[in-house]
Amino acid sequence: MLDRLLGAELANEHAPRQEVSAAMSELYGRYHGRILELARNSTTDGAWRAKLREILAEFDDDYRLLRPLNRSVLHNELSIQIEHEALQFSDADKRAVLTLALKHFDAWRD
Repeated sequence: MLDRLLGAELANEHAPRQEVSAAMSELYGRYHGRILELARNSTTDGAWRAKLREILAEFDDDYRLLRPLNRSVLHNELSIQIEHEALQFSDADKRAVLTLALKHFDAWRD
């Protein structure tokens, strides 16, 4: 479903609303889940930084293909949730993962 949405976005075609909604949920879940898991498993050695760069590079590739409205929705949903979760972590490294991801998303603001 996600591939179909991204293909339609690339071809400048409109996908059915239900498919767009499902694909956007899939994108949100993919990146939110991966970033949150990375934060939960991060350690003081900073090894998580390379993995975060990898996740964010994949996010950038998908994000570039979306229409402006879909970008805005994905950006807002991820930013709100990640900011909320960053405030719940007391561990500096875990919070750093989420804070850096949030800063990255803010750089994409349309």
